[in-house]
Parts: sequence; C-alpha cells; structure tokens
Amino acid sequence: MSLKRFVIDITPLKQSRAFRFAYMARTASVLVTGMMLVAASIHLYELTKSSVAVAALSVAMSAPMVIALLIGGVLSDRMDRRKLMMWSRSVYVISVLMFLINSLFANPSITVIYLAAMIGGAASGISVPAMMSATPALVGRENLAAAAALSGLSLQLGGVLGPLLAGALIAGPGLVACYSIVLVGVLLTPFLLSTLPPLPPQQRPGAATPNNRVHHAFIEGFRYMLTTPLLRCLLLIDLGAVVFATPLALLPEWGDKVLGQGAEVTGALYAAPAIGAAITALSSGWIRGLERPGITIISAVLVWGLAVVALSFSTHLYPSMVALAVMGSADTISKMLRMTLVQRHTPDHLLGRMSALWMTQSSMGTALGNMQMGAVSRWFSPSTALLIGGAACSACAGLFALRRNALKSANST
Repeated sequence: MSLKRFVIDITPLKQSRAFRFAYMARTASVLVTGMMLVAASIHLYELTKSSVAVAALSVAMSAPMVIALLIGGVLSDRMDRRKLMMWSRSVYVISVLMFLINSLFANPSITVIYLAAMIGGAASGISVPAMMSATPALVGRENLAAAAALSGLSLQLGGVLGPLLAGALIAGPGLVACYSIVLVGVLLTPFLLSTLPPLPPQQRPGAATPNNRVHHAFIEGFRYMLTTPLLRCLLLIDLGAVVFATPLALLPEWGDKVLGQGAEVTGALYAAPAIGAAITALSSGWIRGLERPGITIISAVLVWGLAVVALSFSTHLYPSMVALAVMGSADTISKMLRMTLVQRHTPDHLLGRMSALWMTQSSMGTALGNMQMGAVSRWFSPSTALLIGGAACSACAGLFALRRNALKSANST
C-alpha cells in the first residue's frame, strides 16, 4: 500500500493563491487564540481556584458567540465574505487589548476577563461562518475534503503550539509577555485577509429579493437543516459528543490537584488533544477515497468517549496526555468528515447559515459540556466527571450505530 494514500493532500494550497493567504490568516488566528484561551484559563484559575469559574469563561465566550454566529451566518449569505472576515477580526483586537491591560494591574479584575471573553466570542462568531462559507469558492467543491484536512491541521498545530507557548511564557516571562505575543498575531490576521479577492455569495437562481429580517433568513436555513436528514444527524451526533465529553475546563484542576503540577504542565495537557489531532490531520490522505464517511464519524465519536473514560483513571502526566491525544485524534477525524459533508450537501446561498448553525451547536455544546464537567467535578470529583461524560459520549455513538439513520448510509458523493 502506497504511503501517499496517508499523506495529507495539499492540492488546495498549490492551486489557489487566495486559499494560501486565507490559510495563513486562519493558522495565525488559531495559534494566538489557543495561547489566549489557555492564558485566560490559567489566570482565572489562579485568581479563583475554581474549575466552575474556568468553565464559566467558556460560557462567557459562547453566549455572545451564539448570537453573533446566527447574525454572521445570515450576513455571510448577503454580503462580501472577505469584508466580513476583515472587520470581525479587527474587532477581536479589542478583546486581546483588554486581556493585556487587565494583566498589568496588581489586582486584575475577574469581570474584565469575562467581558473580554464575551467581545472575543462575538467577533469570532461573525467571522467563522464567513470563512467556512467562502471555502468552496476558494478551492472548488472537488477539493473540500483536502481543504477540511488542511484546516484541521492548522487548527491542531495552533492547538499544540498555542497552549505549550502559553504555559512556557506564563511560567517564564509571565502573563503580560504571553498576551503581547497574542496581540501581534491578532493584528497580522486582518492584513492577510485583505489580500483575498472579493467573495460575494452566489444567489439562488430565480430567487426573489431576500427578506431583510435576520430571523426570517435564519429560519430558512434552520428549516433546510431540519428537512435534510444527513445534516440533522451530523449536528446531533456532534452535539452529543461535546456536551457529554468536553474535559477542557477540568484541565487546570487536573494538573494542579490530580497530577500535582503547575502552569507548564497544564499547558501540556491543553496541547495533548491537538498533538493527536495534528498527527491525524498530517496522515489524513485516506479520507479522499473513503466510501462510508458516516460510519467513520460514528466510530470516531465512540473512540472519543472511550478516551475520556481512560483519562478518568489516569493519575500521571504521560498517560493523561495519551488519553487526551487519542480524544483529539478522534475529534479531528469526525470534524474533517462532518465539515466536508456539510459543505458538499449545502447550496452556496445557504452555506453561511448552515455554517453558523453547525458552529452554534458546537459552541453551545462545548460551553454546556464544560459546565456539566465542572459541576459534576464539584459535586463528586474530576475523575467521576470524566468517567460519566466519556461513558455517555460512547453511548451516544452506540445509539447512532444501532439505529437506522442517514448518517450510517452517507457516502462520499
């Protein structure tokens, strides 16, 4: 069997100059966002010594992000997607400046941390649907699987380097140095996006002038999702996985109380899922010829849950990192295939809204998952929270495997 089958397909990078710049912008954004999230989580835990407070940070980001995603999805189907990305990433600078300035004070404000997270979440919510819906125009629908793999790689490499850099910087030069580097990366992103060509959405042939009311446009996209069984299944299985088995809010407590280590080790724990995901993305050439992607998605969610169960029994750093790496690998397989299927089975005039719906459930699910993990950890223990969540995630995958549904029968065409 040729090794080329397992090497990541870089065709979109070779063929599309616009995608190359968009890819650089995405990679820079993911890297500094990973640094910022870990820095804010560690800082908040140091101030409060509470995993619930860390989980609330996820909620503070996700709540405005959900609203912004719904608005951003509609806007992505009505206006130039390049301009939308540029303006939203420019607003993101305000969030980073707030984190940085707050860290300079002797007594940092917890309120400011949450407020900065809310602004950052709202800015991201506007930009993400625009980027996702622009991808088919940048690479062509025949290269969507390759583009999804490359996007997954940048996401995970940023997820590896971001937490590691954040942990090392906080343990060394300190929090201010970490936020300063984040600010440089955030300022670079709009410049890279400005090199893209105009990316207006394609209108549905013969369509009337769209209704100007945002909620009517959103309902149209939501109705399309409800009446398309495959898209509905893709959203539901991911929602189940992230609600039950998102352990990120527990990692500061896991590093501190279970492993007995400091910020640098916590950064390594945050990086572990991305390490597994990056390795998987680099060897993702096999997804090009995958005939039954739906079965693979179900299997990946099952492995995700089992990895979280394994983490619940680990009391040492390296076994914990292996379990988290396996979880990240399974998550990225599911994510790449879901992204490909969503973009392939959605017409262009609805891509913004479908992208927004997908990211909304992911954001809400992640926030709810972090909150339920934090709450169960507080009531019982971190290991119990991980055991219950991982088992529930695996059971969710089992239900999809046993029942007849559009996901099981989904093919690559």
